[in-house]
Amino acid sequence: MKKLITLICAFVIGAMSFAQKNEIKAIEKALKNNDYQTAKSSVMAAEVLLANMDDKTKDKFYYLKAQSLNAGGAIVADDIDEAMKAIDNLMTLKEQTGKSKYLDEALAIKNQIFGSVASKAESAFKAKKYDAAAENYYKAYTMSKKDTLFLYAAATAYLNGQKFDKSLPLYEKLLELNYEGSGTVYKATNKATNELETFGNKNLRDLAVKSGKYVAPKDEKLPSKKGDVLRYMSLIYSYQGNTEKALSLISDAKKYNPNDMQLIIAEAKAYLANGQKDKMLSLLEEAKSLAGNDPVSLYNLGFYAMESGENEMAMEYFEKAIEKDPKFADAYLNIANLITTEEEAIVKEMNALGTSAADNARYDELRNQKTAVLMKAIPYLEKAYELKPTEDIGKFLVSVYNASFQNGKAKALKEKMEAGN
Repeated sequence: MKKLITLICAFVIGAMSFAQKNEIKAIEKALKNNDYQTAKSSVMAAEVLLANMDDKTKDKFYYLKAQSLNAGGAIVADDIDEAMKAIDNLMTLKEQTGKSKYLDEALAIKNQIFGSVASKAESAFKAKKYDAAAENYYKAYTMSKKDTLFLYAAATAYLNGQKFDKSLPLYEKLLELNYEGSGTVYKATNKATNELETFGNKNLRDLAVKSGKYVAPKDEKLPSKKGDVLRYMSLIYSYQGNTEKALSLISDAKKYNPNDMQLIIAEAKAYLANGQKDKMLSLLEEAKSLAGNDPVSLYNLGFYAMESGENEMAMEYFEKAIEKDPKFADAYLNIANLITTEEEAIVKEMNALGTSAADNARYDELRNQKTAVLMKAIPYLEKAYELKPTEDIGKFLVSVYNASFQNGKAKALKEKMEAGN
């Protein structure tokens, strides 16, 4: 009976070994014919037998699986994780057994996949397809977590795409990792495509060059990006209205970029939101010399001065912005807004008057003052509408025309807007 059991076991083991060899051969045959779909199907069939494979066969199987999924460099996104897992399994097996026939070839595939993902990310970023760029940069990071540069690139791509909710956690992760960003990026030129590709690390790049498929290795030194991480996080928190967090990070970020106008504007916004008007005004005064000839910076300083009720300071900044950029529509619009605020006190006094002869005379006088204020605002509003003919600016201009007794102009503009001209 024991002999029978032994014979049965030997037969089963022999059959399984035969099946393993057949499936491995099927994968190799499909790969030889560049039939990657059949190769992947054969990989699935062989994988069922994985637990009973010896180490030598496993070594070969993991390599063939990665090669099949890589599809000659045309790997699809859904297969990347599985291909990388196969290569990781091969590397683990090598550590356990101390030998591997296919490790170098597997690492070359890993590098090719990594390079493909990184190249897709860079191409998408250049094409301003920021979501796709971020997803591929993040994938590259998960493939080589020592290379936090790709995590930074993913965060920045999401930031450029205005996806702050996706960008912020990645920047927070970088801060948690104490990311500096300084270091070296390893690149080499693909002989087949003549394109410069990025590698996960120096060893992968050197292996690629050694294979003969890549030439002209190049090392690029990178400066620290810690200040940029703090800066971007500060601006996102400011945009989200988290003033306490924004102010805390701005303080650290300004150690790296003390004259950064965007940080100064974000700080002013945070102080305004917190009701710290004195600090905000002091900051705006300090920023005056830093704004220089940049119309956007001048406009932003004017905006926060206007928001805090410092109309004279705001007017000065808006006028300087127009001086530097005569086509800055929003600056003209806000000058008009500032001028029309003078109307409020006049209207308030008009509404408080009685019906006596003296009050009627005063009413006429105030009405003339009100009309003069509106007339002063009209050229700025007209210019704003000329440069930026939006419905809101048009309606504002129509209302001012009517309030200043220019009903003909109001009617003509209204008809023009309704006609879509």
